[in-house]
Amino acid sequence: MHLVLDYGGVIVDHGDEREQAHVLGVDPETDPYPGWLAYFAFRDGLVQSTAGYIDLLSTLTGASEASCREYLSKTWLDPTFPEEHVDLLRDLAGDHTLVLFGNMARPWVETVLADHDVLDCFDDLVVSSDLRRSKPHPRGYYECLPEGDDPVAFVSDEYNEDLMMGETVGMTSVWVENEDDEPPYREPDVTISSLAELPAVLPTLQERSGQ
Repeated sequence: MHLVLDYGGVIVDHGDEREQAHVLGVDPETDPYPGWLAYFAFRDGLVQSTAGYIDLLSTLTGASEASCREYLSKTWLDPTFPEEHVDLLRDLAGDHTLVLFGNMARPWVETVLADHDVLDCFDDLVVSSDLRRSKPHPRGYYECLPEGDDPVAFVSDEYNEDLMMGETVGMTSVWVENEDDEPPYREPDVTISSLAELPAVLPTLQERSGQ
């Protein structure tokens, strides 16, 4: 089966970037928060490298380059990555095609996955910094589809912003239930409470696809 896995919120959890605002010497309640502005610029392809992100973050905050690099290392490069996800991804990769899909900068994703020795589990990384479009723009969803007619399931913790668009291009929606997200506009195809439950529902997904 062709499995598309959302990055933030499913594979990793980045928490609240503002918890590290002191590293930059800025007020975490600043609106708009400068850390987000720099992230959005890289996420959406307005800046094209980590060096560009660091330069922009320094310009927005007045923090030194060293402080900006420390901030990066404590936020986007150090998300919570449950150890059980490592074994789970390796097991899934043995029997299925895995595609990572996320509103994220490619070098950061590659660094985190490599640090946890699961980068080679993914057949493709589809990230907004490459596409210069963030979800739910349809370009990324089409990039995630297989070349053939293999059944596709998309696993995400956001239904309205992620999965509903996936359904329109033929993906089966697997919602990792998230109480912090707004209620789904309609019923997902499958609901699970965590990524750890995905293997248990794979037979159901395959039955839905007729395999």
